[in-house]
Amino acid sequence: MGFSVSGASAVILIGLLLSAGTLYPVLDHTTAERADAVTARDDRALRQQNTAIADPDATYDTASDRLTVTVRNAGTSTLSVGATSLVVDGRYASVPSTNTSVAGRTSSDVWASNETVTLAVSRASAPERVVVVTGPGVAASARVVV
Repeated sequence: MGFSVSGASAVILIGLLLSAGTLYPVLDHTTAERADAVTARDDRALRQQNTAIADPDATYDTASDRLTVTVRNAGTSTLSVGATSLVVDGRYASVPSTNTSVAGRTSSDVWASNETVTLAVSRASAPERVVVVTGPGVAASARVVV
């Protein structure tokens, strides 16, 4: 009874040490990944809180069948024009980059605080409502003036 108990205890102890040695790196990696995810989530939430857009102004020109939407960045975060979406009467409207301008500059994708972006779309008929959605998910809607 002397050696068998000692031998079994040694085998169990070695098994526990090997298990702990294998488990520690996995737990360490998982903890680091979770911490990175929480930081990214907090950064997105802060960016969304700092994002605001003023009510858009939407006009439809019947002569040229063109919808023009202007909206001001009323928040403190800088936005991307490429990440800004336009929804017209509940449907996504693809806005070519050639039909966008920021404070009169057509080549800019940076939409800074207190700057106005203009989005233009060709439409066959006059829409009723538009929604402008920014990259962080902040949206504003307006009725279209014909």
